[in-house]
Amino acid sequence: MKKLLYITNIPAPYRQKRFNLMQEIFPKYGIDFEVLYMAKIEPDRKWVIPEDSYQYNYKIFKGIHPVIGGFFAHFNPGLLFRLLKKDYDIAIVGGMSNPTLWLAPFFIRGKKIKVMSVESNLHSTARKSGFGAKLKKTLLNKADAYQTTGNPQIKYIQFFSEKAKSKKYVRLPNLIDEEVFRDKVAVLRIKKEELREIFKVSADDQMWVLPARLIEIKGIMPLLELLRGVNNIHLFILGDGELKETITEYCQNENIKLTLTGFIQQDKVIEYYAAADLFVLPSLKDSSPLSPIEACAAGLPLLVSSRIGNLEDVVAESINGWSYDPITETEKGRKLVESISQMTADELAVFGKNSAKRYVDAFESRRSVENYAKQLIDLLN
Repeated sequence: MKKLLYITNIPAPYRQKRFNLMQEIFPKYGIDFEVLYMAKIEPDRKWVIPEDSYQYNYKIFKGIHPVIGGFFAHFNPGLLFRLLKKDYDIAIVGGMSNPTLWLAPFFIRGKKIKVMSVESNLHSTARKSGFGAKLKKTLLNKADAYQTTGNPQIKYIQFFSEKAKSKKYVRLPNLIDEEVFRDKVAVLRIKKEELREIFKVSADDQMWVLPARLIEIKGIMPLLELLRGVNNIHLFILGDGELKETITEYCQNENIKLTLTGFIQQDKVIEYYAAADLFVLPSLKDSSPLSPIEACAAGLPLLVSSRIGNLEDVVAESINGWSYDPITETEKGRKLVESISQMTADELAVFGKNSAKRYVDAFESRRSVENYAKQLIDLLN
């Protein structure tokens, strides 16, 4: 039996689904694994994680958690010393976003395989030169192999590390809880009209749903500019953040139909997905967001930024959705908004069915984890 350590920041609903499935599938391939967390929660993440949902081996380490540049950094000496033990064969380092992850590759010693997990893309990173780029190059060079969600991540890795072109890659698409976002949404959709009444959506309006924190990089303000003068779209933003007052004031002044829900738990998010006509995500940069995958599973058409890292995985242009660059393609975005606003519910539903099929083809959880396990065994051999 080979032992794998998976190092990541905090528990999350989507990670529970992924790790529980790994716990079920990995032993068939001779893999035992343990998850090493840096904290139980971060201040801007208000998920409720039931204790009985942990069906895998894990440990949450104590540490120091300063806020640096708006992000929550972690420094966990105990986790780093755990990596010095000789009781494992392969370690997945979950990114390069904080001090614990920066130091982890240097504590994985001997013949253990170091795999760097990367979800970023070249659109989502601001530091392509200077100290930040040198740090990325150092960490990527230190890895023996790389775990990615798709091709944009491979391009990102090889941009910073020439050595990476000759190393191994394993692919694991971002996985969601399909029992929630596919199966439960399908049940809730039977009550679609009832839900829309509860959410106070007019029968003449399209309901667009945008799950995102109210921060600049999510591209909310540029989207609102595209909605000016379009009278039959009611936008629901599921999240909270520093731009709340700015967004509210702008929509009032421009007569844009808007509902801000604040942060809501997963069981409420799916009610909005079940009632919606369209999913929208206009991020200025976004490494590999889960929400468009959730939208595909929920059978929604997608209008997304071309700057998201998993664009080619979630959108087939004009088949299940559309994309545009919110920075350089404002006019294209405006035309798309106008065109979609003129579509009927039945026309949008066809795009939604194509999204559901795309989810099955690209993201089905069990098949994805089975393929991942096979790739890990190949790597270990």
